Amino acid sequence: MKLMKKILYIFLLAALCTSCDFLDTKVYDNPEGDQPLCDETSCMAGLTGVYDVLGASDLYGQNLWGDLDAGSDILYHERSYNKDKHYVSLKKYNNTDQFVNGTWQSLYKGINRANDFLRQLANLSDAQCGGKKNMFEAEARALRALYYMNLVAYWGEAPLRLETTMDLSHQLLEKAPQKDLYEQIFQDLMFGAGAVNSEGEVVVPGHCWPADKLNTPGRISQTTAQALLARAYLWYAGYPTYGNTWQQARNYALAVMKSGLHDLNKATIDLDYPNGYHTVFINMCSNRYDLTARESMFEVEFYGNGLESSNESGKVGLYNGIQQTATYDPDVPYAYGFYRPTHILMRLYDKKYAVGPQDPKADKPDYLERNDARKWWNIADYTWQKDNEAKKVTKKFFTADDKRKKDNLKSFPGKWRAEYDPVRPWARNNSSINFPVMRYSDVLLMFAEAEVELNQGATQDAVDAINEVRERAGASPIALGDKPDNAIAQNDPSDISTLDGMRKFIFEERTRELCFELPRHMELRRHGKDFFKERIMLLVSEDEYPNSQKHIVGYDRDDVAAVPAINLEDKHIYLPIPQCELSTNTICGQNAGW
Repeated sequence: MKLMKKILYIFLLAALCTSCDFLDTKVYDNPEGDQPLCDETSCMAGLTGVYDVLGASDLYGQNLWGDLDAGSDILYHERSYNKDKHYVSLKKYNNTDQFVNGTWQSLYKGINRANDFLRQLANLSDAQCGGKKNMFEAEARALRALYYMNLVAYWGEAPLRLETTMDLSHQLLEKAPQKDLYEQIFQDLMFGAGAVNSEGEVVVPGHCWPADKLNTPGRISQTTAQALLARAYLWYAGYPTYGNTWQQARNYALAVMKSGLHDLNKATIDLDYPNGYHTVFINMCSNRYDLTARESMFEVEFYGNGLESSNESGKVGLYNGIQQTATYDPDVPYAYGFYRPTHILMRLYDKKYAVGPQDPKADKPDYLERNDARKWWNIADYTWQKDNEAKKVTKKFFTADDKRKKDNLKSFPGKWRAEYDPVRPWARNNSSINFPVMRYSDVLLMFAEAEVELNQGATQDAVDAINEVRERAGASPIALGDKPDNAIAQNDPSDISTLDGMRKFIFEERTRELCFELPRHMELRRHGKDFFKERIMLLVSEDEYPNSQKHIVGYDRDDVAAVPAINLEDKHIYLPIPQCELSTNTICGQNAGW
């Protein structure tokens, strides 16, 4: 799985030995001097540097899926003894926070590397680049777009920097409106994705290579660029820009679907978890690429355990995994398990969507669906405990079936499990587990959402795309005109025969499938400011359900899980512009409320 990573290291070492000696070139001090890029090898090394920032702890190594995105409706930071302290995940922080500043700086570090790479690449001929100049440019621009997409997701507005920042004279820029940021994102991604028509046909080829030619999800292929473009158009169609880009989102998602290069993984490689959904994440944990289905379209790669000279490891599966804090068993990975899934997420897997009308007056109707393979994978179905019969050994303790059905169960995210990481020895703070930026199941659900919005209601094409995702998970399929059982039983408005009901269903299906992968705050915010607030406020809901259990969604006010909702203010819809930016860019301006 890490072959691409190792190849890039070789390219980087080779580049340092070429005639365009990196060590003799003062790139930033003397921008008019010799260019460090001069041939295919050095171009590959330079592109590697643009990719490399993605794996920083401030980005996909930890922050983007950790503190910056916890404190949502589906994930909270379990630190009861710290619930009065300042943490982004508790909605109690300011613009000097280390996570806020660190992530901002790393995103602009990636942008600056992309800008510098593109500046140098422009001075080379295609022949000097080994006939791959357009490919190098396409991937660098796609990476720049991805860095800006994260800025939009968390900050909304940010300075739009398209030139290499050499000194403070290049630093002074006002925040760009989201519209301008999106326009640049569209342009950059389109260079790699190409142009497509309403039938999903590529009418102008993009310059990123096809997925089967790259043969690794560690780099951005043409279909990955198309999928990222679909995501960007989907975001732009929502709050606050409300751009009319549903058609573009649908077209680019359809282009990926019609490419024939991607499918949902349906293979079983662990008989304890016999479902292709499980296999996708076991592969990410086990240093394996699936080059048949190619469901994982783009992953941020991590390498090693941080105990060697090269440190390309991350925290995936350790900080957002199943807690195991015993130090006496070398055969079981140590994992902090800082985060917990919420009851809100747990309940989403238990809704039954059956074909045809249901009779709410039937004797003891079963309104719950228990066969969705995603629930007890995304939410761990076991914990680690000391084996009292064997000293200095831990073992899995599987939660009893009757307890697993209780909505007030406290568990851990189980999507990435450190026990599958093959790198030894295991380290407390480092794993080689990859993190997915784009999966094919997301493409199917983006297509369905855009299709529904364009037609102002469900279509058979949208239903078919959704059912691909649900059937792979073992969940019951839906059909046009369906009503969920619980919609009738509890007067829930989730009637998927209506536009609002279908919108809610797709939102919930995206959560069931993609939880902990996408920027959750962006998933909430694009549906509107009120929606964003209402979802997070569910953490302190005290609704009473027919079984007379209270707090099975929300939490008592003294529970750390409720703290993000208690501290929630209107300003939290965006992060504040960090002090590190305001100190050097005095004209930037701060986000509202901060």
